[in-house]
Amino acid sequence: MAGMSQRPPSMYWCVGPEESAVCPERAMETLNGAGDTGGKPSTRGGDPAARSRRTEGIRAAYRRGDRGGARDLLEEACDQCASQLEKGQLLSIPAAYGDLEMVRYLLSKRLVELPTEPTDDNPAVVAAYFGHTAVVQELLESLPGPCSPQRLLNWMLALACQRGHLGVVKLLVLTHGADPESYAVRKNEFPVIVRLPLYAAIKSGNEDIAIFLLRHGAYFCSYILLDSPDPSKHLLRKYFIEASPLPSSYPGKTALRVKWSHLRLPWVDLDWLIDISCQITELDLSANCLATLPSVIPWGLINLRKLNLSDNHLGELPGVQSSDEIICSRLLEIDISSNKLSHLPPGFLHLSKLQKLTASKNCLEKLFEEENATNWIGLRKLQELDISDNKLTELPALFLHSFKSLNSLNVSRNNLKVFPDPWACPLKCCKASRNALECLPDKMAVFWKNHLKDVDFSENALKEVPLGLFQLDALMFLRLQGNQLAALPPQEKWTCRQLKTLDLSRNQLGKNEDGLKTKRIAFFTTRGRQRSGTEAASVLEFPAFLSESLEVLCLNDNHLDTVPPSVCLLKSLSELYLGNNPGLRELPPELGQLGNLWQLDTEDLTISNVPAEIQKEGPKAMLSYLRAQLRKAEKCKLMKMIIVGPPRQGKSTLLEILQTGRAPQVVHGEATIRTTKWELQRPAGSRAKVESVEFNVWDIGGPASMATVNQCFFTDKALYVVVWNLALGEEAVANLQFWLLNIEAKAPNAVVLVVGTHLDLIEAKFRVERIATLRAYVLALCRSPSGSRATGFPDITFKHLHEISCKSLEGQEGLRQLIFHVTCSMKDVGSTIGCQRLAGRLIPRSYLSLQEAVLAEQQRRSRDDDVQYLTDRQLEQLVEQTPDNDIKDYEDLQSAISFLIETGTLLHFPDTSHGLRNLYFLDPIWLSECLQRIFNIKGSRSVAKNGVIRAEDLRMLLVGTGFTQQTEEQYFQFLAKFEIALPVANDSYLLPHLLPSKPGLDTHGMRHPTANTIQRVFKMSFVPVGFWQRFIARMLISLAEMDLQLFENKKNTKSRNRKVTIYSFTGNQRNRCSTFRVKRNQTIYWQEGLLVTFDGGYLSVESSDVNWKKKKSGGMKIVCQSEVRDFSAMAFITDHVNSLIDQWFPALTATESDGTPLMEQYVPCPVCETAWAQHTDPSEKSEDVQYFDMEDCVLTAIERDFISCPRHPDLPVPLQELVPELFMTDFPARLFLENSKLEHSEDEGSVLGQGGSGTVIYRARYQGQPVAVKRFHIKKFKNFANVPADTMLRHLRATDAMKNFSEFRQEASMLHALQHPCIVALIGISIHPLCFALELAPLSSLNTVLSENARDSSFIPLGHMLTQKIAYQIASGLAYLHKKNIIFCDLKSDNILVWSLDVKEHINIKLSDYGISRQSFHEGALGVEGTPGYQAPEIRPRIVYDEKVDMFSYGMVLYELLSGQRPALGHHQLQIAKKLSKGIRPVLGQPEEVQFRRLQALMMECWDTKPEKRPLALSVVSQMKDPTFATFMYELCCGKQTAFFSSQGQEYTVVFWDGKEESRNYTVVNTEKGLMEVQRMCCPGMKVSCQLQVQRSLWTATEDQKIYIYTLKGMCPLNTPQQALDTPAVVTCFLAVPVIKKNSYLVLAGLADGLVAVFPVVRGTPKDSCSYLCSHTANRSKFSIADEDARQNPYPVKAMEVVNSGSEVWYSNGPGLLVIDCASLEICRRLEPYMAPSMVTSVVCSSEGRGEEVVWCLDDKANSLVMYHSTTYQLCARYFCGVPSPLRDMFPVRPLDTEPPAASHTANPKVPEGDSIADVSIMYSEELGTQILIHQESLTDYCSMSSYSSSPPRQAARSPSSLPSSPASSSSVPFSTDCEDSDMLHTPGAASDRSEHDLTPMDGETFSQHLQAVKILAVRDLIWVPRRGGDVIVIGLEKDSGAQRGRVIAVLKARELTPHGVLVDAAVVAKDTVVCTFENENTEWCLAVWRGWGAREFDIFYQSYEELGRLEACTRKRR
Repeated sequence: MAGMSQRPPSMYWCVGPEESAVCPERAMETLNGAGDTGGKPSTRGGDPAARSRRTEGIRAAYRRGDRGGARDLLEEACDQCASQLEKGQLLSIPAAYGDLEMVRYLLSKRLVELPTEPTDDNPAVVAAYFGHTAVVQELLESLPGPCSPQRLLNWMLALACQRGHLGVVKLLVLTHGADPESYAVRKNEFPVIVRLPLYAAIKSGNEDIAIFLLRHGAYFCSYILLDSPDPSKHLLRKYFIEASPLPSSYPGKTALRVKWSHLRLPWVDLDWLIDISCQITELDLSANCLATLPSVIPWGLINLRKLNLSDNHLGELPGVQSSDEIICSRLLEIDISSNKLSHLPPGFLHLSKLQKLTASKNCLEKLFEEENATNWIGLRKLQELDISDNKLTELPALFLHSFKSLNSLNVSRNNLKVFPDPWACPLKCCKASRNALECLPDKMAVFWKNHLKDVDFSENALKEVPLGLFQLDALMFLRLQGNQLAALPPQEKWTCRQLKTLDLSRNQLGKNEDGLKTKRIAFFTTRGRQRSGTEAASVLEFPAFLSESLEVLCLNDNHLDTVPPSVCLLKSLSELYLGNNPGLRELPPELGQLGNLWQLDTEDLTISNVPAEIQKEGPKAMLSYLRAQLRKAEKCKLMKMIIVGPPRQGKSTLLEILQTGRAPQVVHGEATIRTTKWELQRPAGSRAKVESVEFNVWDIGGPASMATVNQCFFTDKALYVVVWNLALGEEAVANLQFWLLNIEAKAPNAVVLVVGTHLDLIEAKFRVERIATLRAYVLALCRSPSGSRATGFPDITFKHLHEISCKSLEGQEGLRQLIFHVTCSMKDVGSTIGCQRLAGRLIPRSYLSLQEAVLAEQQRRSRDDDVQYLTDRQLEQLVEQTPDNDIKDYEDLQSAISFLIETGTLLHFPDTSHGLRNLYFLDPIWLSECLQRIFNIKGSRSVAKNGVIRAEDLRMLLVGTGFTQQTEEQYFQFLAKFEIALPVANDSYLLPHLLPSKPGLDTHGMRHPTANTIQRVFKMSFVPVGFWQRFIARMLISLAEMDLQLFENKKNTKSRNRKVTIYSFTGNQRNRCSTFRVKRNQTIYWQEGLLVTFDGGYLSVESSDVNWKKKKSGGMKIVCQSEVRDFSAMAFITDHVNSLIDQWFPALTATESDGTPLMEQYVPCPVCETAWAQHTDPSEKSEDVQYFDMEDCVLTAIERDFISCPRHPDLPVPLQELVPELFMTDFPARLFLENSKLEHSEDEGSVLGQGGSGTVIYRARYQGQPVAVKRFHIKKFKNFANVPADTMLRHLRATDAMKNFSEFRQEASMLHALQHPCIVALIGISIHPLCFALELAPLSSLNTVLSENARDSSFIPLGHMLTQKIAYQIASGLAYLHKKNIIFCDLKSDNILVWSLDVKEHINIKLSDYGISRQSFHEGALGVEGTPGYQAPEIRPRIVYDEKVDMFSYGMVLYELLSGQRPALGHHQLQIAKKLSKGIRPVLGQPEEVQFRRLQALMMECWDTKPEKRPLALSVVSQMKDPTFATFMYELCCGKQTAFFSSQGQEYTVVFWDGKEESRNYTVVNTEKGLMEVQRMCCPGMKVSCQLQVQRSLWTATEDQKIYIYTLKGMCPLNTPQQALDTPAVVTCFLAVPVIKKNSYLVLAGLADGLVAVFPVVRGTPKDSCSYLCSHTANRSKFSIADEDARQNPYPVKAMEVVNSGSEVWYSNGPGLLVIDCASLEICRRLEPYMAPSMVTSVVCSSEGRGEEVVWCLDDKANSLVMYHSTTYQLCARYFCGVPSPLRDMFPVRPLDTEPPAASHTANPKVPEGDSIADVSIMYSEELGTQILIHQESLTDYCSMSSYSSSPPRQAARSPSSLPSSPASSSSVPFSTDCEDSDMLHTPGAASDRSEHDLTPMDGETFSQHLQAVKILAVRDLIWVPRRGGDVIVIGLEKDSGAQRGRVIAVLKARELTPHGVLVDAAVVAKDTVVCTFENENTEWCLAVWRGWGAREFDIFYQSYEELGRLEACTRKRR
């Protein structure tokens, strides 16, 4: 049988009868007392009868339920048993009855051993039989460790399967490893099928067990299928088929996914699936044992989408006689890999929708059998084909060329000798490794140039590769290893600019023709050798453009003699493999340039020019050595030394002693800073490698008031000498804290020496002890009690301490030695040349040259008394002018600047906020003097009132310093960085040094301790420098904003007392006052404190010296008093403190090495405080007041509302008052969610996403509305209640809870403050559970929407209009945030939620997730949060940045909107950050591919590396209000051309012709793809004058008066014309007029002499007959125009148009229009729109609002547009197109006469019909130039053609709904978004107005020419009029009070087109695209392509920002 062959041959087994089943009943009967045990009689322990009686008695007791009696009997029986066998038999009795306790007793106490043979009376077998799972577990665990009783386990498993004990089965399989696929056999027995677990389970009807077995390694065999057909079918159908609804075309049916894989099915029965065949969408039969299939698979499964037959034994699939039998036409994926097919089934060729076909690992010798394949369509939709691991020798083009959609082809590991010729398909991935290919086709680039990304031709026999392989523009991975390549195609012809990986290993590169090694040709030789004329060109050279892309290059295992020079230029290389090139003995120094290289393989190379010890250190060290060689690096011994300390401690004296060796005679004055040079020679006995060290010494002194300023001179990698006076003892030690904290904060990589002076003042006899004591004090300051370094302090050990006497000079030599030793051990971390010692480090020669240039510049400026700073541009110029400069990229320049800073050559601060990083200070003394001006201000009221100075007064202090208006902003940011002057408003600064050290009046008198007071104490291990200054500045800003809000509220609303409901954790409610917002009575602030008094209370914050733990510490104390017990002010203050610490001083949030937090919060018990308020002894008071730890408060608050104080347990303290911020008491009642109305579950199905820090966002409902709930989970620990109070676990939980509360509070507060239509609104908050509810986005995040809509290699997946709207709304939201001084910090597509994808909706997206947003408080922001890839490059530790970081992220979001892809730049954060800082950005595509020119340009502007070059969000908002932004698609330069023609109908192509005779050629541009499809294709002939494409024919007219007709066939070039026709004059324009007859039309050719030739065309061929219409004759005979009339001049026919539904043709005749009746082919009417000498140049027909046709015409002189009603021939309107600023112009449209006039056969030459509408006067004056006065009721009354005088103001009127609303209509102005000049920002026309005047100066005539209209275009329901200057006037018709009028609704002008010359022609292609052509003075042409918008699109565009403005205004009013 089929199943037998699948068994291993060693397994002999039989099919036993039913009674021979597992564990015969005999044994079980024995257990029930019906027989003997069957055991062998024992000679010991009494007779068998007695034993039998004992066992029967035990069983009887169990049967009675008397377990106690049974146990007693068992114990007694055990005492009488001697052998293990007897005891084992006793053990089986409690095992049978499930007595677990007795089983344990026997196993453990009586040491009964479980036998491992599966006998019937084995206790484990018995327990399994009766299903006692716990007993089975106990018995099996009693077996000794190594024992693996597999036979016993298998027997038990089969038995449990038969008996139906699922618990036992699971235990045996999952815990003890029983094999579900093994037979139960005893010793010396054959296997029996009934003892197979699955067979036993199915046969016994135990379905649940059968399924469990099948899911854990059991399989079907043929016996199971034969003996149990129905149960088998039932199992397969019930458990291995998944259901889901079918598409709507099959109502009520469910789709079935059949998953019958990994079951080892020997066959598939037709009966199993015949009744469900039409429902199967997925069929998985992989990993079975199938050799055949029923005929219905797959051909008869009508709804099948996926078929998997892999890993079977199929030699073929069921055959089909005809294609009619194949009804599985919906199949998308087939996998038939790992079978035995010799060819693919021919039926596959009929699966027209198949997308993926995998047939690897078969025996394919042919792809398809050609003789059997008939009537096939081919796999036209196939995208992936995998036929690897087969025996194919060829791939027939017959089949391959039908794969039109193929993008992945894998033919690896076959026997292919030839790769097939490329064909038309978008192939992206091609793998053909391990074949026998000897050559490749050379036409790959023809078809796959823009598609192929991944190519693998490795392990073949290729001796050369075609050039086309390296001309694949999209190629990213190319693998050619393991071939026989000796050379590559010439690199100058490569175009693969995106190549990332190139593997050329294991080839013959470097070998010459004879197979011998090449001589050292010049390419390979080292620099300096000249190439001789006879030497061959290089065989290996890489193009320069690969330096931007190539990351991995493998050249190992070749025959290279040297590294090719071009390899050294590939700066993006991260991996380079050079090993196993036997001739390679030197590495060029230029390799050192490869800064990204981390893997350099030099295996088996003998490198002679790199020392062996450096080679051992690895690639980094080798590259550093080569880089040093390349850059002519020199050893540098210069370092910076900074001497600091309190005034008058002997700093300057110490320096002089070190320099001269003797004490100075003259005492120096109190200069703030002195700089000097000092060289220290190597002391005797030192083993250092350097001879001497040179120091740039900065002696920083000055008065104590300047101490805070001096920190700006602290730089990294310097040696700091902190000087202090030993004689002052402990007091001086305490003063050291300020300096040490400062140094660590500003220079964390510095080395610090603490030098005590005045050693001679300590008595000699006590000196040793005294010094030891003082040293201990210093170390106690810098180190924790455990001896580790204290956080916030430099790493100072006893080795860094020294003492010296400046009088006796005792200790000076020791100090010199110490300085030298410490200096020599300092490391140069982060150097470009690698980590090395600072002293004697290698510095590139160019850095040293730059240093000399900077010093020379500094001296020059000193001499000239010039300003002592450079701007970034000046420094870059200095770099460029430095001789032998090799500083090229941005990163290298930063390294050079770092070197200059570290050596004290200049000062620079890399903060990007306000452009501070653009200034480089040359002289610290000069800078100090500038700062001195600020410190010289005394607190005089005139300049700085209350320590606050106005910005203009601060500017006055800059007068004379050299700071200019351009650099003052940077200077102010510098002052803010070092807390010298902190901004407290837009126009004022706080000068902290002017604040008094104590309050100016007795504040304690104001503070009466009452019961209505709460306090908070922050204990800090150290108070960071600048903490108080920044805190007070923030408070002043917040209090000022509060005053403003109170003022606005009073102004806008009546005062009302609002009550707020406060929610506790447990859901109780308490009434409290509102948000902390009070009217201040008095505000007092000093250096370290602030007091605010208000009616009914006060708020005070001041520094406190907390000394509870007798440890160095400081901190702050907050007191809040309120008569109404509203303590929300405490929340207000603690928010500020926490956010300040989190953002600016995060070091305080860390812990000491022993786990102690650096900052702790305590809450004094208010009850204790009040009780002890009268105590006079403060020390006693502090001991008697209970201080609650904030951690305890948080943990208690999670459970209850009150906390009990041990000092008065009967009087609990309410937590809502103690810690109001936890209970959000400052939030209004309306924002607290009613938990009863909140429906939410936390199951997986409700999860919308994960937030940061473990928050989860759920879908929920509140008050019946869908909402998103952001839940903050506080970790729970097991058995938390039992954990002692002081454990680390408690601390961890409290820390987690506080972090959650803090983040919850920050985000909720921010959301509460933000109200904008594009920002997600806060619906409410809840404390229990801790969460807040937000608006729910119906469509998830933008990232999700983009990934769902992104199609392969397409741009703008959401469409241009929606993309524009989304980009605008994001910018609008950002502008709002920035106005509120909030920096988003985490803008990305995941945080942009999508509300609607309907362009008509007002709001499409909203910004969300403000968890890491920053409030900037005018000072910028710190911190490194954000998402790699979106995060701006300037966000680095300790760098201050501003809102421009959001604009960088915005640029990345724009990239996503344009590409549909995430901005992928790598997988690691460091890798991404490095690429971004180098200026590497995601690759998008050329503007002509993307086709959203302005948005792409904005994207690139936003992601500029320099923040100051990025636009502001507000300016982006104003840019995007110009319709040009959205409609301009791209420009495309087309080179020198002569003529331009467009296609008609739906085609997107336009054609250029150039040259004449033999050099004549044509170029075809596809405007849809932005691609030149045909470039300068030769087509000899005379110069082309006109062209027309009709169906498949192309008519061209030439200047030799001929018409040539070509037949168009696919991509075939124009060769020989099909027909040539002669004309009496040159053709000037063509027109095709369809005739009613099928396939018949007329071609009208307008000639230069005014004739019109008419050619009837049938089936594409013109008839022989041709007729002519003579304009001159018709004018004279029909319209009575005399020959001498100017209108009878021979005018060329310039324009023709089909009118009145094809019944007429109107064509131009000089200033008039003639009408041809198409039926009679006669001229029947003349119209007179203009007067001679004007000529009609353009005629177009369009439909107006009522659907009636109107005809527009344009002339070349009067420059006016005339509109006719086509059916009545009535002139309805006239508009002058020469207005410089036409936006919002209006002109009336004359209503139609009731009856059409009779046909006019006469025409008055003097009075054109237009006069009835408008009289035109043309006047000329020298002052104003030519003027046209239009006497009509137009709003444009006066226009100047040739002067700059603008037209008078035109009143803008609000348009009705029929047309787009006016871009600056009256309704939109009030909603302007906070800008001074709302008109400029809101008027799209403003841009065009400006750009018109931005044109280069020109004379009046040229200006009027620029305003000359070129053509009229009918675009949808609008008229577009392009003008020579490049702008386009867009005109629409609208109804207003019943009358009709025309209005200019937009003026489109792209400034990008100005350099391309004048606009010469324009056309509409494919009805939705407008193409304008520009020509410059060199006859070079350029195409500008616009989106052809109609009224609907303009309406949506204008409404999008008007409605947003209206919603913004409504939001503001609501607030």
